Amino acid sequence: MPDEEIPMDRTDKADDLNERGISFFNLGRYEDAIKEYTKAINLVGNDPDYYYNRGLAYYSLKMLEKSVDDFNTAIGIDPANSDYYNAKGAALEDMKRLEDAVESYSKAIELEDDIPDFYYNRGNALYKMGEIDRALDDYSRAVSLNSVDQIFLYKRAQVYLELGRDQDALSDIDELIKLVPGNTQYRIIKIDILTRLERNDEAIAELKEALKVNPNSDELREREHALLESAD
Repeated sequence: MPDEEIPMDRTDKADDLNERGISFFNLGRYEDAIKEYTKAINLVGNDPDYYYNRGLAYYSLKMLEKSVDDFNTAIGIDPANSDYYNAKGAALEDMKRLEDAVESYSKAIELEDDIPDFYYNRGNALYKMGEIDRALDDYSRAVSLNSVDQIFLYKRAQVYLELGRDQDALSDIDELIKLVPGNTQYRIIKIDILTRLERNDEAIAELKEALKVNPNSDELREREHALLESAD
C-alpha cells in the first residue's frame, strides 16, 4: 500500500512502536526490540528504517541471516542509504562471507565517500582476506578523514609493523601518544620499535616518560631491564 493510502493513525502508531523498539534496543533488550519493530512493520511495511532497525537487533543477537534479510529489504525500499549497505557488510563479514562484505561496504562508500568508518570496515574485511595493501589503503583513507580516532591510527600502525614499515608505524604511534599521553601500551609499542631500530637513547627516554605515568607496569620494567642490559 503506497504511503498516501496508509491512514495517519497507522503511521503514527507504527512510529510509536519503532520508537519503543529503539528504546528497548538501547537497553540491550533486543528480543523486545524485535517484537516492537515487527509490530511496526506489520502496520506499515514500506518504511526501510523499521527493517534496518530490526536488522540491527537481529545482528546484536547474532541472528545474522535474519539481519541480512532485513537489511536487504531496507535496501530494496531505499537503495540510496549507505548505512544499510554498511550494516549488511558487517553481518556478511561475521558470516565469513568476506567478498560479499567488501562488495557491500564498497556500495556504501560509492554512495557516501567521506565516512571514515566505511573505509575502516572494508579495510578489516580486506585484511581478513589477506589483501593487506588494499586494507592499508582503506585504513589510510579512514585516517585522512578522521585523524583523531585512535582505532584508525592504531590499526594502520599494526599493519605497518606487519609489513616491516617501522618508521611509518612509529609516526602513527607518536600521533596516538599525542592523543592519549597516558596510554602505556602505545608507549611500549614505541619503545619496542625504537629498540628494534637500535635507537636506544630514544627508547630509554620514552621509557622514563612511560614510567612517570605507570611506575608499576611489569611490562615497562621488563623493557627497562632489557634496555639496561643492552647498554652494559
